Amino acid sequence: MTASGLLAPTDWMVIKAAEVSGYTVPAEVTTYRAAVRTASNTIETAITGAADHAAFMALYNAPVDADGNNAGNAPINDWPETI
Repeated sequence: MTASGLLAPTDWMVIKAAEVSGYTVPAEVTTYRAAVRTASNTIETAITGAADHAAFMALYNAPVDADGNNAGNAPINDWPETI
């Protein structure tokens, strides 16, 4: 559902490219859409691969640096920046 929501704002460009000769989807958009699909696949694989409830819950833990500061997104929420 998250991937669908992230892709929806640019779906019109993909549809237009299929229907209108000479129109192409901007490279930034196709790169972003590919990154969303890759992230979705990675997240789904992590969920499926969680051996137990503890492993599943660990997917919600965001990494921290040596000082305890946020160092990225939790694996279950590691989506590309929207364009």
